[in-house]
Amino acid sequence: MAYYRNRQNRKSQQKTNRTAYEAALHLLNYREQSEKELVRKLKDREYSQEEIEDALVKLKHYHFIDDASMAEDLFEAYRRKGMYGDAYIHQKMKQKGLFTDQHIPVEEEIENAVALVQRKAEITPKLLTDYRKAAAFLLRRGFSRSTIISALREFDFCEIDEE
Repeated sequence: MAYYRNRQNRKSQQKTNRTAYEAALHLLNYREQSEKELVRKLKDREYSQEEIEDALVKLKHYHFIDDASMAEDLFEAYRRKGMYGDAYIHQKMKQKGLFTDQHIPVEEEIENAVALVQRKAEITPKLLTDYRKAAAFLLRRGFSRSTIISALREFDFCEIDEE
């Protein structure tokens, strides 16, 4: 409890010592962040809306934040992993306040789903005997229903329930 109070006091002291621009630079020092994330974090630090807007104008002017570029980079990073479907990637990007028109081609998404099930089956071989579990696993990873059906046709399940 004492640690929490000290942390709060330190947080309010930092706010008075730094401008919103300096606080934003401090946050960007750790990792690239979207405009939405920065606004949320600066509001949490109790900066006024006017201070935040001024800081964002400066950050954009010096190209410290660029949501379009970040969206492309993030989409490509998730795509290269091959572990997530298009819906999952777009949901994660939406949470960060980023949008892109890019989509994973259907053929590539099916290949990724098949490879993912094969990798998961090495850890849990029981996955290849239960169609529903395999489909649920892929669904949680953001693959569409049609992609899941196409991908799971590659495997020989005991019971295949296609509705």
